[in-house]
Amino acid sequence: MNRLATADVYSKPVIMTMDYIYDHLHSRITETEIAEYVSLSPSYISRLFKKEVGVSLSTYIAVKRVETAQNMLKYSDLSIKEIVSKLNFPNQSVFYKFFKSHTGLTPSQYRNE
Repeated sequence: MNRLATADVYSKPVIMTMDYIYDHLHSRITETEIAEYVSLSPSYISRLFKKEVGVSLSTYIAVKRVETAQNMLKYSDLSIKEIVSKLNFPNQSVFYKFFKSHTGLTPSQYRNE
């Protein structure tokens, strides 16, 4: 019961935002699209998300993409280039930077472990 009482509780717009991000990881995601989806202004949803979740929307999106990439590296034979493309990272360099900062490993090192 104590664990339930201390679990993170998010507002409906933040939950909707998380769902939207999860459903659109393979495409470009903008604050404007999210704001339209949750029927709030881009600046308000951005502030609300940061306040409740503790990270910015862009950081949250990058982390979720890296987590998805981790699964793809573990459970698929897709090349790193294909994963970068499928997860809509701007380029491999950006992907490597986010991946290494999140996992402490390069994508190749992660796949080999």
